[in-house]
Amino acid sequence: MPVRTHFLRLFCAITIAVAITPAFAAVQEHPENSWKYYAGNCQRVLEKMADVQSGRATAYDVMFALESNLQTMNEHRSNLTPNHLGSREFAECENFTGQAESIIAQGKAEFAAKMQGAAEEGRIAHQNSPAYQRARSLGYSDVGDISFLKLHEDTDGEARLKTMLITVDEICGQYFRATQYVKPYVIYTVRPSDGGCGEVKRVAVVGGRSVEKGDYIDEKGEFQYLGWKKLVGVDGFPTDIRVLKARR
Repeated sequence: MPVRTHFLRLFCAITIAVAITPAFAAVQEHPENSWKYYAGNCQRVLEKMADVQSGRATAYDVMFALESNLQTMNEHRSNLTPNHLGSREFAECENFTGQAESIIAQGKAEFAAKMQGAAEEGRIAHQNSPAYQRARSLGYSDVGDISFLKLHEDTDGEARLKTMLITVDEICGQYFRATQYVKPYVIYTVRPSDGGCGEVKRVAVVGGRSVEKGDYIDEKGEFQYLGWKKLVGVDGFPTDIRVLKARR
C-alpha cells in the first residue's frame, strides 16, 4: 500500500483516549465525598504539573489526564460546603487550574506539531516510493488504492482523483472478485470480512482482461478513475457505482 494512503488512513483512524471519571453525580454525594474527589484530583493535577516543570514529562504526555482531573474537579465543585470553598486548600487548587489549562493548551500544540511532522514525513516517503515515481512517469498526478477511492476523493477531490493512477492494494483491493457483468463493465465486489476491508465495496471496470464470475481482480492491474455511472443490473434495478478504466 502506498505510504501516502497509510498516513491518510492513520490520520483518519487516529482516536484520542479519554480517561474515565467517577460516575457519581456530585449533587447526590455527601459534601465530604465531593471534597475528597475534588482534593484528590487537585493533588494529581499538581503532580502532573510538577512532572512537566521538571522535564520528566511533556505537556502532551499529561494533557489527557489533566483534562480528566479538571473535569472531575468541576463536577464536584458545586457540591462543596462554604467551609470547603473558604479553605486555603481550595484557593490553592483554584489558582493552579489556570496553569493546568495552559499546559493542556501546550500539549495540544505539541500534538498538532507532531501530526504536521508526521504528515510531512509521509508526504516525502510517498513521493519517493516506486509506485508514485511510476505514476508520475506515466503522466499521472499521483497514485492511489482501488479500495480507498472514497478516501482519495474526500481528501483530494474527484477532479484530482481522475488524474491519479489507481492500483490494487494488499489490505483490501486484492480481495475484489468479479460478481456481475453489465456489458461492457465487470463489477467487482468485496465483503466486510475480506482482508482489511471492513465494509462492502463495489467498482465497475471497463476494458479489463476476460474473467469468470468469482475471479479475483488482477493484483497487478492499473486503472484510471472515470467517475460515477448508473448501471442497470440483471435484476433490472439501476445502481450508482464508481467506474474504472483498465490501463493496458
